[in-house]
Amino acid sequence: MTFQNGDVMEKYEYNKSRLPEIALTKHKELTALYDYAFKTAFKNIDYIDKPGWKPQLTCYPGIGIVWQWDSCFMTFITNYSNASLTTFNNLDNMYRLQGDDGYISMAYNIAEEKEAYDTGRINPPLYAWAEWQHYIITGDSSRFTCVAPKIEGLYNYIEKKHRRSCGLYWFDDPGSSGMDNSPRSEYPLRHLDGSGVCFVDLACQQALTAEMLGNIYTALGSNQKADFYFAEHKRICGLINKYHWDEKTGFYYDFFARSSPDKRVKLINTKTVAAAWTLLCGAAQGERFEKVLKHFLNEDEFNTLIPFASLSRDDLNYDPTGGYWLGSSWHPTDYVLLLAMFQNGYKKEARNAALKILNGMYEVFKNPEFGGIWEAYSPEEYKPATTENGELCKPEFVGWGGLLPIPALIEIVLGINLNVPGNTVTLDISADEYGGIKNLDFGGGKISVICREYDPENGKCVIETEAEKEFTLKVKTDLSQNETVLIVDEARRFYDLIL
Repeated sequence: MTFQNGDVMEKYEYNKSRLPEIALTKHKELTALYDYAFKTAFKNIDYIDKPGWKPQLTCYPGIGIVWQWDSCFMTFITNYSNASLTTFNNLDNMYRLQGDDGYISMAYNIAEEKEAYDTGRINPPLYAWAEWQHYIITGDSSRFTCVAPKIEGLYNYIEKKHRRSCGLYWFDDPGSSGMDNSPRSEYPLRHLDGSGVCFVDLACQQALTAEMLGNIYTALGSNQKADFYFAEHKRICGLINKYHWDEKTGFYYDFFARSSPDKRVKLINTKTVAAAWTLLCGAAQGERFEKVLKHFLNEDEFNTLIPFASLSRDDLNYDPTGGYWLGSSWHPTDYVLLLAMFQNGYKKEARNAALKILNGMYEVFKNPEFGGIWEAYSPEEYKPATTENGELCKPEFVGWGGLLPIPALIEIVLGINLNVPGNTVTLDISADEYGGIKNLDFGGGKISVICREYDPENGKCVIETEAEKEFTLKVKTDLSQNETVLIVDEARRFYDLIL
């Protein structure tokens, strides 16, 4: 693509043969959502005729704005594009506009290269998580040296500018948290001071950033910095459990801060999906994890027809049509919950919830009145979610609308998890759904891993592999979490496993 000033920019073209192919046994219809998500993503590229800007994936083509947390979540989608599409251009566009104090705005107006909304608005800081996951799935560590100082800069900015006297964190208002009209504080807020609230999700996201920076600096061989950030992760998780936890209800809440850390805080009795971040960042452990998860799996609270409601059904503000963040099922928070469950051993619960969400998306997809992939979904009907004003939310939202049909389908439903630096693929097989993936880039070569037959009653499992390079395959099943370790060589093989 050539612009008026003569600059030439790479154009991203959809080519199904360049992408991984998924195979499903029991829910084959979901391959249509997978294909559609990728096809829509390639349509939603903004090519920016402006020096310094890279082409970027967007939920709103042509709107002239780049958003922070949308961009970070979209990297989890393009990690599986076999390098035929990237969202790291988005992140690079935002890193370039970072202030000397480390500040990165929640969104920028591209034409003016200025903040798109009020000055000083932050957004969920997810860069470190996005960069680390990219490394795990692709093996590409080339970005770390450049981006680690930028992520540190934002981390330090939030530490200096967005902590209250108790040591915990505040968003400017719910819009800055990404959960626009969620009943967590005044919105929009005139003075952008967070209404005196400490937001549980920002604390968790800061803890997650610390942990991921620890991982990144370990990979870079900077052990002293790694130790510092791992200690930061532990410190923040301790504060989350001290202040945000309520033992009576077994849940994490936002709270009103006080002028002194010694004064008792006032928990805000509103159960929102923001608490999902406690499960992902490592703050919720053991019995607390189980208690929080019980809320999210409760059909009278968050486990709706299309999970997970963003506001508990027993809240006075809950809207059964969605009402944006008054109940809608949202792709990013759904993905956070599913990953947290799966990574902490609740694999069956995660897989069943993922299939429930994907089934809801497919019902909307095949309905000629709606079709496509939407920004969010109604919690109680097979429909797109409504906005606060009762209108339908945005269609063709890929963007992060691809989180469930692409990474969640691969990682949670099919149970395929990559570790390219460790040259390892883990395949978790379930009777609820099994299959695999073909034509997947893995550390410089293409691989295919497919469960062709799974009969737990008769103890039979057949795995087919094909590879251009040797790798280790770890196979687990819902019959037993004992691993079968296979060294897959450069050939097509069938493995008959005895369970």
